[in-house]
Amino acid sequence: MSAELRLDLDVMERNAQRLASDIAALGKLWRPHIKAHCQPHIARTLVKLGACGVTAANVFEVDVMADAGIPSVLLAHLVAATADLDRLAAATRKTELLVTVDHFVHAELYSQTAQRHGTSFRILIDIDVGMGRTGCRPRVDATQLAVAANRLPGIEVVGIMGYEGHLAAVPDVEEKRTAVLDSMNALQQTRDEMIRQGIRCDIVSAGGSGTFATAGLHPAVTELQAGGGIFGDLFYQQQCGLSGTSPALTVVAEVVSRPSLVQAVLNCGRKAINPVLHPPEVLGIPGATVKSLSAEHTVLSLEGDAQDLKIGNNVTLAVGYSDHSLLMHREIQIYRGEQHVDVWPVMRG
Repeated sequence: MSAELRLDLDVMERNAQRLASDIAALGKLWRPHIKAHCQPHIARTLVKLGACGVTAANVFEVDVMADAGIPSVLLAHLVAATADLDRLAAATRKTELLVTVDHFVHAELYSQTAQRHGTSFRILIDIDVGMGRTGCRPRVDATQLAVAANRLPGIEVVGIMGYEGHLAAVPDVEEKRTAVLDSMNALQQTRDEMIRQGIRCDIVSAGGSGTFATAGLHPAVTELQAGGGIFGDLFYQQQCGLSGTSPALTVVAEVVSRPSLVQAVLNCGRKAINPVLHPPEVLGIPGATVKSLSAEHTVLSLEGDAQDLKIGNNVTLAVGYSDHSLLMHREIQIYRGEQHVDVWPVMRG
């Protein structure tokens, strides 16, 4: 058999329920990021579990979610191309769309697009809380941008967004907690200044799967974007401290070589699983560990009963980080436990 990507819906739904319950207990709304999968089936399940909407990474994902009837979609990335802006204008007629800006140029482009299409855009100011990627500086710069953008026709500023992903894998618990809350303080200070300037700030969006439990403790935060945790990735479990989840997304491969008693080789490698952020792990075979990955092969080290593996046996690998691995496949084999129930295409923008 060729290596195949599998998703166990029972496990995923248990993981999602765990996130939904934790976020509800924090008193926040849940807007899970769908960048790892962009699957309408999954998004609808998350809405049924209580999500207020979803967070998208690009215009393609917005289109898919809007067409699927998802009630609210936040585009957490920046857009400049006219064709993309026109697509977003169309999406405003299908879903409650929120978009982000970190520069006045973006706001002008959205205003021009809104006037061209006879629609309007609700905007969040994207704020850099330490990630060092997109986002304007908090407090003065963000507030000035909000005031200027809100004056443009077809634009309504309704809140702010900040992503503290650079803190997800901080190993020291107290250091991580302090740093995450400091990042949220920057959002709170910006919110307060915007309100003093007469700008709405109903939404303060933050919190990925590796940080939401702490970000959600901050009183200024209104919604959390944790989404990848529904797959129970090893990265979130082992590097970010996310407990109570199990691997739902796996790759099932076949033993194709037994070059020695202590080694087996599988017919999948870096073209099926991306190990950069976190390597995969063998499930259900004590004594079998991943030694290395090349383009087409995974080499296992074997101890004890694992040395009984034979050529032709199947081995299940838990994916280290779904965002990096899922798009390496064309389809997902859908299971409930041992029962194969469907095949879903991998959504590509």
